[in-house]
Amino acid sequence: MTAMWFGLAAIALVGAGALLYIDHIQRQRVGRVRQIWAKAQGYTYTPLDPNLPSTWRRAALAKQDYLSAVDIVSGVRRGEQFFLFDLEETATIVAVRREIGSDVDIDLRLKSTPPPRDADLELLGGIGQRIMFATDLDIARRVCDQRMVTFTESLPPKLGMLWSEGMWTLGALPVATSGREWDTAIDAVARLSGMLHVLPPASGPHGLAQEGHDPGRPRPRSAEDASAQTVRVPAQGAAFQSGDNHAHQVRDVSQGDSRVMPPPRYPAPERARQQRPPAPQPPAPRRLPPDDWSTHDADPRR
Repeated sequence: MTAMWFGLAAIALVGAGALLYIDHIQRQRVGRVRQIWAKAQGYTYTPLDPNLPSTWRRAALAKQDYLSAVDIVSGVRRGEQFFLFDLEETATIVAVRREIGSDVDIDLRLKSTPPPRDADLELLGGIGQRIMFATDLDIARRVCDQRMVTFTESLPPKLGMLWSEGMWTLGALPVATSGREWDTAIDAVARLSGMLHVLPPASGPHGLAQEGHDPGRPRPRSAEDASAQTVRVPAQGAAFQSGDNHAHQVRDVSQGDSRVMPPPRYPAPERARQQRPPAPQPPAPRRLPPDDWSTHDADPRR
């Protein structure tokens, strides 16, 4: 009986070793595929980074900082810095960095996905097949427009979660994905990152490009900008030289129009007098020939 249990344990140990070996071979194959994909795109490939997942703390990365990031690809795609890596065997993560961070975080996930574990995320509502959560519902409504509806309808089903943290916008995919799906996921997360620029900037040192400026509102003009955009309208009757037409351009700002209007052409006073048409002269009196005088001097009653 004891020999049978030892035999079963040995069989289980051999099976576990075989599964680990197959998983290691599969991981090496995936790593080679991703390395080739990164090299073809001009990105940087890193096999392992144990500290990268601790950069984020929400959604698929909540309480997962003990796991390592493997098969990491980093680079710049269409002007956006990004990371793509596997959270070991849990998920494939895409992270895109924004220029200006925000204190307002959002979470956009499929309706079939469990709600987030973060206590500060509140339910905002459904958008298509997705549900949005946010740390500030009033401010998060800024991004809930027709663009967001169109965006959620175009998302691939495998991109189950998207969320934002400070200066980062992230998305999660299943581990078994291909290079084409990586491209699609990076583009989708970058699109969401662009729409989140309407959120107010963070109060920290990396949030504000200018102190007190909200990217969702018009930027106030400084004194230098105001002086540089001062419009000088020529007085009535001012003269323009023919060679200075481009130096005296006037902007029509009465209705907020910024188009460049051609300069008016006012003739100089002397030139105006020279170009004035001559005054009409009265007709000269008609002179009759001498033979007709007798006729006109005669009495009209004859």
